[in-house]
Amino acid sequence: MVSINDIKNYLKVKLSKKRYIHTLNILELSVRLAAHNGIKEIEKIKIAALLHDCKKDIGNGNNHSFLAYNLAKKKFKIKDIKILNAIKNHTYGHRNMDDFSKIIYIADMSEPSRKFKEAKQIRRLAFKDLDKAMFLAVATKIKYVLKEMKPISMECIILYNKLLKRQGIENSV
Repeated sequence: MVSINDIKNYLKVKLSKKRYIHTLNILELSVRLAAHNGIKEIEKIKIAALLHDCKKDIGNGNNHSFLAYNLAKKKFKIKDIKILNAIKNHTYGHRNMDDFSKIIYIADMSEPSRKFKEAKQIRRLAFKDLDKAMFLAVATKIKYVLKEMKPISMECIILYNKLLKRQGIENSV
């Protein structure tokens, strides 16, 4: 498998300083969340965290997650489906996300440089209940997308409804 240092060296050249710092923050938070939630594949978490935004600074908008997925496969020869899914699903989410992917999604939404009010709450909650943190993260993203008058992916809506049902909230609304 590719080395962490090789990925970092690539990212230092390809990403803006701000995006690179964001990526390192996600790396650190993802490792802590993985350890806390019993995920043993720490090297894989590191790879997914580092590569999740590797195509973000090139003006690719929300397509960057799919482009990063392709770059991880082609340039870095990543074949591990957990790593690839975590990269691909970190922007829109997916109805069948496992805890590995949830950690990358949550870390991206809540890393310490994020300034929106829910970021800290999502981060704290992730160390107590990953699914509740995921629900808050997805709900926060949907609110943001609605405010910006951008389209919401169908996967994000399906994921939200699935998490809502899991939280037992759907009947109280």
